[in-house]
Amino acid sequence: MDSPRNQTAVLHQPTPLSAVLLLTLIASVGTGVIWNGIPFIAKHDYAFTKQTTLLLYIVIGITYICGSLTTGIITRRLRRFCSVRSLLVFILSAQGIVCFGPWMVKSAWMLWFVAAVHTGLASFFWPMVESYLTSNRHGPDMRRAIGWFNIVWTGAVAVSLIFMAPLVEQHARFAIVGLGSINLAGLIPLLWFHASPVKHDWDQSQTAVGREYPLLLQAARILLPISYVINSAMSPLLPYLFQRVDLDVTWETPIAATWMITRTALMVFMWRLTFWHGRWGTLLLGSVSMAGGFALIVLGTHLFIMLMGLGCLGIGMGIIYYAALYYAMAVGRAEVDAGGRHESFVGMGYTIGPAIALISIGTPDGQSAGTVDTAEALRVVAIVWIVLALGSVAVCLQYLKARKMR
Repeated sequence: MDSPRNQTAVLHQPTPLSAVLLLTLIASVGTGVIWNGIPFIAKHDYAFTKQTTLLLYIVIGITYICGSLTTGIITRRLRRFCSVRSLLVFILSAQGIVCFGPWMVKSAWMLWFVAAVHTGLASFFWPMVESYLTSNRHGPDMRRAIGWFNIVWTGAVAVSLIFMAPLVEQHARFAIVGLGSINLAGLIPLLWFHASPVKHDWDQSQTAVGREYPLLLQAARILLPISYVINSAMSPLLPYLFQRVDLDVTWETPIAATWMITRTALMVFMWRLTFWHGRWGTLLLGSVSMAGGFALIVLGTHLFIMLMGLGCLGIGMGIIYYAALYYAMAVGRAEVDAGGRHESFVGMGYTIGPAIALISIGTPDGQSAGTVDTAEALRVVAIVWIVLALGSVAVCLQYLKARKMR
């Protein structure tokens, strides 16, 4: 019989990393299709204009913010009735059922419904998964877990966009239908999950938290939504930007996956090397790379220039996301609330970005497949750069506070 000490040690063992990563892999396919593939589905299957696609992204962003901000509150109130694992079972099941909607109903309203519901459920799902990922893991162990997590989910998103290619020209909506079975397969890894994330050892976690980490966290939380402002101002417009360079329809989603591929490669680099954490220059490099990449994508008139921009954007997005998640979970004790706040900043960016693009493009022109002209592109880049400049000022203030502490 195990001694009480051994039983306590088992109770405080984190959920196996392999189980968390397998669930992340399965669920991230949905992220790829809903977040990054939906502009291509909207354009080619439902003949959305670029303005309508941007409105769809705004709805998705608002839904994600509302869900992620309330995840911690809801899980605490429901804890007396069900475990966090039970909530994950419900979310995956509901997402799986909803994804069959476009197969049964071909109307455009079903796309709006599925996108909003799937995203709303995902906003609860990811903070819970991030808590399981990092709870009672500290320092190098937490960085290793976050490294694997980032590599798995970004890689899965990239692969999902590549495998969407045969469906894009005709019946693109069936990429969503396929998510129904994939989401239900996500129930299998939950067999190895604890009922709830284990308690995070506060004293041990403090030994791995640097003195400037709270300020770095504040800076990263400023840059994280801005990174998704940049991403979500670009993503809904990609099908129309590709039309400007006469890209074949079947190559659209594989080319769009370029920034996810470079993002994954960058995250491998950050996982293997540890010199970046605790350094302000890391956030600076990410900001510059995002700004330059975004401009090359939106203003580029040749495919090679757009590819360069997608690569730079992926590097910048990878740096900011990885740093923000690490500092959030290290300083925030790996709680669901910490993950929820992290994801709410993602949702904020996903709302502001398409709103900026919509304002820049203006009223619908009546063309379902119109390209983005030079004037529209310049306005989008200018406004996004202004937002980034304002955010950079706020980041500099955090850096000056850190200088005074030294």
